[in-house]
Amino acid sequence: MEELGANAGAAIEAADSAMKTTTGKVQAQAKHIAPKRTGFMANNILVEPVKKTATSVTGTVDAKADYSSFVEFGTYKMAAEPFIRPAVSAAQSFFIKTTMDNLKEAAAFK
Repeated sequence: MEELGANAGAAIEAADSAMKTTTGKVQAQAKHIAPKRTGFMANNILVEPVKKTATSVTGTVDAKADYSSFVEFGTYKMAAEPFIRPAVSAAQSFFIKTTMDNLKEAAAFK
């Protein structure tokens, strides 16, 4: 039973490390994609600290400009110009691969 707990802990640590790297990649990609009329919106795409519990890891990249959601999703008068969703989609496979690599590395040290 202790081994199961240790494996779960290793999995959470692997995901935590991968999430920290991935949220940085999402932030960089979103800043690159975001429309830049003034640059305010792109400059206010921020990464919040990764939250880790015993069973989950959560990473958040937040566009802090008040109008970010209107740009991301559009309005009835303005077409959407997504920048967060494409950045997240592009980073999903990176997160999975990095987590798996971290798990393999952790298993090799046992």
